[in-house]
Amino acid sequence: MIVWSQEKKAEQTGRKIFVENRCYTCHTIIKESTEIETEKELFAKAKGVAIKEDEEEDEEEGKKGGDLSNVGAQRNPKWIKDVSKDPKSYFKDDTECQRLAKKKYRKRFKGSEKELDILVLYLSSLKYEEQQEEGFKSCLKE
Repeated sequence: MIVWSQEKKAEQTGRKIFVENRCYTCHTIIKESTEIETEKELFAKAKGVAIKEDEEEDEEEGKKGGDLSNVGAQRNPKWIKDVSKDPKSYFKDDTECQRLAKKKYRKRFKGSEKELDILVLYLSSLKYEEQQEEGFKSCLKE
């Protein structure tokens, strides 16, 4: 019972870190979209701000990072942590991917090491069915 409670707390904290660091501007977690939206609303309310319409538009236009619903089944925690700190190193060398790599590098995880560890724990727990949108092209090196 205690282990389950700790896992749930880490999951909730990880989701909160995902939202507070605006990871949702590039990535989706389709299988947890309701929880992500709730967390966004709670965060905006706690900060006394509204989610801007243009931010929502940018979100939809820029989901170039893909869906993370199955990242925990596809990648190990070390890889998730490393790519969060330095995404540019993991991008393919073609022109379009390198353009995206520059954008992603600017958006690399900028929270604390402890926050990153919790985020990695959360992302590693995501083992839902693949949810990539039709036509999604990954720029990550295999």
